[in-house]
Formats: sequence, C-alpha cells, structure tokens
Amino acid sequence: MRKITLLILSLFFLTSVCSQTTPTVEKDTLMESLVTKYRQVFWDNIPMQKSWTNDYEDLFTDKEQITLDSLINLFENKTTIEIAIVTIDTIKTSEEKFDSLSLHIAQQWYLGKKDKHNGILIAISRGYRKMRIQNGNGIELIITDNETKKIIDKYFIPYYKKEEYFNGTLKGLKELMNLLETKIK
Repeated sequence: MRKITLLILSLFFLTSVCSQTTPTVEKDTLMESLVTKYRQVFWDNIPMQKSWTNDYEDLFTDKEQITLDSLINLFENKTTIEIAIVTIDTIKTSEEKFDSLSLHIAQQWYLGKKDKHNGILIAISRGYRKMRIQNGNGIELIITDNETKKIIDKYFIPYYKKEEYFNGTLKGLKELMNLLETKIK
C-alpha cells in the first residue's frame, strides 16, 4: 500500500512540475509585453516636472531633494540657467533607450529659457548604472561635451560607484555650476 501511495504521489509531483514549464514561458512573454506597454505609456505621458529634482528611483531623501532644489534655484536666479535632475527607474525604460528618454524628458519639460535654450537635464539610473547630462543648445555654446564628460567622470561617477548618489550629484552639480559661472562671466 505504501509503495502505491508513494508511486501516485511521485507521479502527481512529476506531472505537476512538468506542466509548469509551458506557462512560465507564457508568463515571461506576457510580463515582457506588459513592461513594454508600460514603458510606452510612460514615454507618451511624461509626468510634469514637480521641482528641480524629480526622484522616480528614490535615491534621495526629502531633505537631500530640498538641498539640491535650493542650490539649483539660487543658481537659476543668478544665471537664468535651468537645471533639472531626474532619476529613472529601470521599469520606465530599457537600458538601450535611457539616453533617448532623458532627451525626451528634457524636451517635454521645456528646460531653459525659451529665447536662450539654456536648460540642462541630469538623468540618473541606479539600476542601469548610467547617467547623462543633456545640455540645451544654448549651453552647448558655453561648455563642450568633453567638459561635461570630465565632470561626470571626476565628480559624479566616483561617488555613484560607492552608492553615494546624493554626494555625487551634489559634487557634480556644484562643479557644473562653477564651470558655467566661469564661462559666462
């Protein structure tokens, strides 16, 4: 009797395990489809800019966001240059489309003064370990892509590698502002 019960339980277990392989593939395909649709909806409906710092990845505390916003606000009042920071969770875009999304966000938020095109977007993704600085056309006349890359490599990235996102963003932001101030004098 025990052998028959054990045999029946074994058959039930094997049947159960084998029958789960096909739905897993279908679940993965369904999940990929849902993520793709979600990303398209996000692209088509970029949230409005809430403040200078828009943290969709929860990298910063409220106090850190206030600090960044205050610094950017003072700089904007002094120079008219608008700088926004956005953190982008991996659910909102694929790694391949991160750069395109950051440009799209900068355009949707109309960063910079209309007649000066002097906006800058700092886009960060902890999940993809990527960041990008999108300079408006007016900013490209002031600083070069090479200067921007040096700031990223020297001030942002070393802190990001240690997962100190606020410190890296603060240091990089200050250096970017210093460079801009020296160039516009």
